Amino acid sequence: MKPEKGKKKDRPVSSPKKEESSGSLSFISGLFFNIMGAAVAGVFLYVIFNYSQGYDWLLNTMLKGNFETMEQNPPDPSVAQRYEIKWGGRIGMGEISYVNRIKDQTPDSAIILIPPRKMLTEVGFKSMPEMPWLTYFLYPRKVVYEDDKDSSKLYSRANYILALNGWGLNKVNYAIQKPEGFMVLPLKK
Repeated sequence: MKPEKGKKKDRPVSSPKKEESSGSLSFISGLFFNIMGAAVAGVFLYVIFNYSQGYDWLLNTMLKGNFETMEQNPPDPSVAQRYEIKWGGRIGMGEISYVNRIKDQTPDSAIILIPPRKMLTEVGFKSMPEMPWLTYFLYPRKVVYEDDKDSSKLYSRANYILALNGWGLNKVNYAIQKPEGFMVLPLKK
């Protein structure tokens, strides 16, 4: 049987929902489970940091060392200063500060003659004897080592020299008034 047009179907009337006290019960149980979860997490972190050597190193060595480094150095260092901090400890100390001196005292087009690798190692440089490391920091300048004088085409085109502890002073065509232990000099004046 089809309903007549214009008449609405009779629907059963639902009674209004009763307010239950279960709302306050679910709040209390949710609060209880959150407090228990926080307690379990706290115990877990306590055990991890007090009984695991790796996390002890993270907290007491690495983080404290990083904070000390941040306190000793400028708050917003330049790129050169960041490299000095990373590669040489304090600013002005370390191997990268010498590389920055070479970079500051030579033009971008320079071809720099570097002392023999053995000498660099004996003086205490750890990374400078490595060609990829040195050329990375001196780019676009070109580097040629004294060790490569027979095999490198750049050797004869070198226009600057790194004089180290007296080595290389005899290769320049002029007299040096006050020789120093570390000097970057043009080969010809």
